[in-house]
Amino acid sequence: MEGDISNSSSRRHFLRSMAGISVLGLAIRSHPAISNEPSLNSSNSVNALLLSATTLSGKSSLEHGYKEFAELYRGRKNILLINFASLPADRDAYERRMQKAFLEIGSGFRIRSLHHASVDDAANIVREAEAFYVSGGNTFLLLRELYDRKAVYSLRERTLGGVPYGGSSAGSNIAGLEIGTTNDFPLVDVPTRRSLGLLPADFNPHHPSPETEKELFDGRQWKLRNYCKYHTNTLVVGVTNPGMIRIKGESITLLGDDASAFVHLGNRDIRVNSGDGGDLRMAFSRLQNPTSH
Repeated sequence: MEGDISNSSSRRHFLRSMAGISVLGLAIRSHPAISNEPSLNSSNSVNALLLSATTLSGKSSLEHGYKEFAELYRGRKNILLINFASLPADRDAYERRMQKAFLEIGSGFRIRSLHHASVDDAANIVREAEAFYVSGGNTFLLLRELYDRKAVYSLRERTLGGVPYGGSSAGSNIAGLEIGTTNDFPLVDVPTRRSLGLLPADFNPHHPSPETEKELFDGRQWKLRNYCKYHTNTLVVGVTNPGMIRIKGESITLLGDDASAFVHLGNRDIRVNSGDGGDLRMAFSRLQNPTSH
């Protein structure tokens, strides 16, 4: 019978497969990205802007965040672009696209992309950068290449310490605790989904709006609620495309025209609108301490 492991040939194939799984498990547990990884530390020095989308319909790249990016990078001119979420063949073109966008944000910005550096030099370049912009694309590819270069640790340390961090889409997703709520296919494997922890939650970009995309909204909410039923202690924030999260120390605020964020914890959730002040820190507190509100 096909699939039956009672005959000797099938049994040998099955045992070889199980041995391969065991070796893979050992390799993952011993991966330096996990075994040597420093713990996440809370910080009140974070200075970050996290866009749900890089581009809105009818606008240029980053146009809906020009003002906020100018404020984020005030006093900084040299911005390190991390565009590993793009496919390797597309990275030069993406760099030119971001250089053009930053000319619109303000004069004098100099964009240098980390993809030009060697694997061995990447972490040192991150340690010396004065500001970061991490662009969109595939979140798994982005995080994998940062881990391969051991640059995650330097990026986490610098940004938790207050070095300005801008991100959009995948770049915003890795600013959360882990990439558990990315919308992307796992283009590559990652040693761990753990990411930067600038936002004390998992970030879900491109969240549909219930007013204009009801069916898509219901589907996304179902997915996030199931995720939170399993990961009961993890905050999740889904942000509609016009939205951006501004983190300045203890302040976490939703910005953007007619933007909404859907905050989940366990079996509870809250909608936050930018027009109502966008206080995400308060929403986090209400979900984490329901009896005190």
